Amino acid sequence: MGNTDALLGRRPYDPAVRTATPVIREKTDDDTAACLDLLTRVHARDGYPLHLAPGDLPAFFRSDHERAAWVAERDGEIVGHVALHCPPEDPTLTVAAEATGLPVGGLALLARLFVAPELRRTGLGRALVRHATARAPVWGRRAVLDVGRSLPAAVALYESEGWLRAGDLDLHLDDFDPPILLELRVYVSPQP
Repeated sequence: MGNTDALLGRRPYDPAVRTATPVIREKTDDDTAACLDLLTRVHARDGYPLHLAPGDLPAFFRSDHERAAWVAERDGEIVGHVALHCPPEDPTLTVAAEATGLPVGGLALLARLFVAPELRRTGLGRALVRHATARAPVWGRRAVLDVGRSLPAAVALYESEGWLRAGDLDLHLDDFDPPILLELRVYVSPQP
């Protein structure tokens, strides 16, 4: 592992991992258990989602506002997930609507993006983002997302894909003990 990779705790480039190309397909109900297992691994490694305990992950994963979701599968194993949510109200959508002039109903929230830790830095997250982003216009919507301001690698990914910063959002989660402040950056996908 190179010095920079070691200092940042990153996995070095591995050509063997890069050559095993996952297939992105629509998520089915049969994928739920495998997705939750993967999300649990991601949470244990990174703390994503930042504000939840492991026992809260199943409720986080399921959303009444999910319009569509996809999984990345490699050798029969789920190795990634992304969804588009269309809630009627959402602070992230409000920030994006104000920045773009689009109605909230013309936006879709890119959500629940996670990738197997061993496949980080292989382009899989980028492929999932591109896949979901390309589907939003099919429903007459533009994809938006929020990301923790403390996650520079994720911010760099979205900016390298041409996502435009719409603004910052501070979410105060007062239902938690102690209350939590999520410091988010809101992005809007490039024009389709």
